[in-house]
Amino acid sequence: MKKLFSLLLSLLLILSLFSGCGAKNEMAAPQYTGGAMKEEAFFDYTADMNFGYAEMPEAEEMPAPEAGYESVHNNSLTVDSSVLKNAKMIYRATMEMQTLDFETSERALAELVNSCGGYFENRSISNRSSGYRYGDFTVRIPVEEYEHFCTQMSELCHLVHMSSSAENISERYYDTQSRLETANIKLDRLQSLLEKADNMADIITIESAISETEYQIEQLSGTLRHYDALVDYATVYVNLQEVYKLSGTETAPETFGDRIANAFTGGLEDALDFAEDFVVMLAGSWLFLLIFVGAIVLIARVVRRKVTKFRNKKNQLPETNEK
Repeated sequence: MKKLFSLLLSLLLILSLFSGCGAKNEMAAPQYTGGAMKEEAFFDYTADMNFGYAEMPEAEEMPAPEAGYESVHNNSLTVDSSVLKNAKMIYRATMEMQTLDFETSERALAELVNSCGGYFENRSISNRSSGYRYGDFTVRIPVEEYEHFCTQMSELCHLVHMSSSAENISERYYDTQSRLETANIKLDRLQSLLEKADNMADIITIESAISETEYQIEQLSGTLRHYDALVDYATVYVNLQEVYKLSGTETAPETFGDRIANAFTGGLEDALDFAEDFVVMLAGSWLFLLIFVGAIVLIARVVRRKVTKFRNKKNQLPETNEK
């Protein structure tokens, strides 16, 4: 009986060693060892992406892990809808917007986020020296409202630039889920062995293995919660700028003369904008400008007095020598 118990304990310690190595690398697949893991749960990669857990078959019957992801990782624009049905996707977008009325646009953005069931993860608003305002917003939107939000946002304000991305983390997600299931099964078996242990050395060894397994379970559970938050809510970065005139609203020039006229008008508008910003900057820093001018006048007077005194002294020197 003791030999059998020691053999089971050795097998569980070997399993704990391999599981610990797999938990350090999120992308690494769990290591299985022949017959010792035949009764363990494993990740069943099937061609139709019907993910689940099943009894591990013999080695020659095990399907290739990549089979279920063939349609996701190829370079074809056609993606199998059955694959995307269970795929774990992370959606992100960046939108650069312009507005003539910052306060109205900001209020409309808040109302749109609220109507879509989202929230602001970050919000930053600043004032330029010219008086115009700009804001940076990080918005989290439920993934089912992601496209609707981007479409409505481009209608509320003037869209200057937009970029988006979709990241498929299915392989990492279900691999982590599989290792979490394996760790829970191992924890149950370690607790069962602890109840049957009859000497202090075995109890200490099993308790150490239980503590390590619980730590692995905590890490894997936290990783899954992080993935769920990214998958359930899309992230949209919005940069909203208040401007005097919306960019890109001019009609395309038809002739060479139109191009010259537009260039001349644009250069004149840029010069006027620069002059306006310069005057506003001076108006905002009048106190420092006044101090600077006063210092220059004071220095000029001191230098002028010294020069005058030096000249007078120089003119009096010949008269002194004659006497």
